[in-house]
Amino acid sequence: MLKFTFTLVFSLAFTASAQSPQQLVQDAQQKQRAGDLEGAVAEYQQFLRLYPEATAIHSNLGAALAGLGRFEEAISQYKIALSQSPRLEQARLNLALCYYKMGRIDDAASELEKLRAEDPENRQAALLLGDCYMRMGRENDVIRVLEAEEKKYPDDLAIAYLLGTALIRQKRVEEGQVLVDRILRNGDSAEAHLMLGTAKMGASDFAGARDEFAKAVALNPNLPEVHVLYAKALMLTGDSDLSVKEFKAELQMDPYNFDANLQLGAMAKQEQDYEQAKKYFVRAEETRPGDPGIRYQLALLALENGDAEKARQMLEALVKESPQFLEAHVSLALVYYRLKRPEDSKREREIVQKLTAEVQAKQPGVNQNGGKLQ
Repeated sequence: MLKFTFTLVFSLAFTASAQSPQQLVQDAQQKQRAGDLEGAVAEYQQFLRLYPEATAIHSNLGAALAGLGRFEEAISQYKIALSQSPRLEQARLNLALCYYKMGRIDDAASELEKLRAEDPENRQAALLLGDCYMRMGRENDVIRVLEAEEKKYPDDLAIAYLLGTALIRQKRVEEGQVLVDRILRNGDSAEAHLMLGTAKMGASDFAGARDEFAKAVALNPNLPEVHVLYAKALMLTGDSDLSVKEFKAELQMDPYNFDANLQLGAMAKQEQDYEQAKKYFVRAEETRPGDPGIRYQLALLALENGDAEKARQMLEALVKESPQFLEAHVSLALVYYRLKRPEDSKREREIVQKLTAEVQAKQPGVNQNGGKLQ
């Protein structure tokens, strides 16, 4: 009886297409390989309406949707596949890649951390996780993840580049220089000039850094972060117009680059283009959720737009979580003043004075009263 029922349902389901389930999947896979992703999606979806427990097909559908740029839908399919088979490594890696391409770097890193815990030998996951940490400004985590990988794969220049850059940014220049030299042995490369420029930035040789970054741009204008680093050096050497062009060039390659969005947002705010500034800041916040600097900028935008109450709420939350954030206390004092809360404003000004004194006390050559020692 059970066999008859299944046969009847199966027959009704596939009368229109005259395809068996196996043929339907094979046809979808062929279309996917041939680049007909829309056709593949339609046939995978047709199959899954009848067999929703087919884990591998959810994963295949996710890949086809991702290829069409339909990342939210792809994420849903990968999550279904992983709920059915949590140790499906390729689905988890592809899920992380979807998050990465959407600029949801924190979510991508979370999935990659899970994958690394399950498979510490997954080289691709380690490299992508290192890249995520670099984008999040977590250089120490880049080093933690990639130091062991670099020893296992000394010829992998992508690992050498990420690890070397992280070491240089953490002032471990001699260790980073070893990796720079390794890259240079493979010829004059954009990666090597980028790392050399980063080292010169750390040494406050801004003109030298600018020249190194310019060489990197000339050799490979598609290298991640090359335009944003060149733009920063240009700003520091007085060429703000060209820096804007370079920040925008970075966003052409990576719309979610944190530094490019932050800097362009600050420039737009300075020009009182608050609507454009907010777009940049929101995009930056998507890359680094909860970043104090971005939250501060969004609070200032609220204040500029006349919403002092919203600015107050944002700044109060910010100084509660980051009590040493001097500029946030300064702005909060102003907000309280505008809201006619003089006692609260006075309290914030006292905090500002205290924090300022602490900063001055740490500076060499400054006495307790803030004057220079003779």
